[in-house]
Amino acid sequence: MEQPTQPVKPFLEYDALVDLLIARGMKVEDKERALRKIAQVGYYRLSGYWHVARRYEFQDGQRTYLNEFREGASFDAIHSFYLFDRKLRLELLDALERIEVNFRTVIAHELGRNDPLCHLDRKTFSKDACIKDGKTRKVPSYHDWLDRHSKRIQESQEDSIVSHRDAGKPIPIWVAAEVWDFGSLSKLYSMLNGKNQDLVCARFGIAERNVLDNWLINLNVLRNRCAHHSRVCNRPNPRRLKLPKKGYFNLLQLDAQGHERIFGLITVIWFLLKQISQSSDWILRVAKLIDQKPHVPGFTFKSMGIAGDSFPRGLFPEANLPPAPAINFSTHSKQAKTSANDCVTYLKANSGEVGAAAEAQALNEVWLQSIVDTEEILNGG
Repeated sequence: MEQPTQPVKPFLEYDALVDLLIARGMKVEDKERALRKIAQVGYYRLSGYWHVARRYEFQDGQRTYLNEFREGASFDAIHSFYLFDRKLRLELLDALERIEVNFRTVIAHELGRNDPLCHLDRKTFSKDACIKDGKTRKVPSYHDWLDRHSKRIQESQEDSIVSHRDAGKPIPIWVAAEVWDFGSLSKLYSMLNGKNQDLVCARFGIAERNVLDNWLINLNVLRNRCAHHSRVCNRPNPRRLKLPKKGYFNLLQLDAQGHERIFGLITVIWFLLKQISQSSDWILRVAKLIDQKPHVPGFTFKSMGIAGDSFPRGLFPEANLPPAPAINFSTHSKQAKTSANDCVTYLKANSGEVGAAAEAQALNEVWLQSIVDTEEILNGG
């Protein structure tokens, strides 16, 4: 391996790292808190979030980032960005788990209908997948996939697989599928012949084979990013999204940025989730989260693939907040009684608390005035 020609960066203690951020123009509201967060999360992990807040200049048509921050860059906002990204990763993982399990079930059922051992038969796959010469092959290698699959079967401790293995029984695809991760599923679909790809596409309401292939490749990388706690909010998609040209996606009218950023993948995930569960509120949770995006210079809605300054709820009826329930006087009355009783109970147990007497006197005045106002209303005043 070729040796680096530049010297390694010097090691710095946590307090020196915080001082470095301050020297470069970042506002640090609480130095001790910043030190704790860097010790917990790591300077270079957080640097992925403050990178967009750095100043830059163009040299020969290329953007070059400088070691100084833009106006408005603050440590608290950067840490909020980190937490925001973490919350989005958890929502994405929740959805991707359901999609992975459902896709595994669908592909095993549709292919297993004609042959329980179809995954071991080359006829199930395209001729291209079975070519051993990697230079001419345009899809994953079936031979490589089968080698990894066989190894997983041998090492698996899944009860269903162990029982088949111990009994010397062939393992049908609906059992074997339990050892496949998202990457294995994505490659398996890519290798299928056209007829079998059509069977899978039909279950998801997709007409174009290459569209589902593109989605699975992108979702697999996204799943890995989430599982390994990588930043997801404002990173480019692994591949530019391919989308159907009619129906749901035609109404969305995603621009170029939408095809290349996380918002595009959110629309794909929601499309697939609705095939699984019509009652899912996932898009509502995601919309509420994205609308809470922290303000960090350079971290814009556009960097997430969203054209506008908020989540486009108008494109997703399910993302609109339900109307607040009507509250009548009886409800207000019950709440007031409960609150008054709670105040009295607390005061009995904590009458010696500093300031409690003054607060209680002020509360009495509010209650007495409420009595007067209520009587006037009841008497037609």
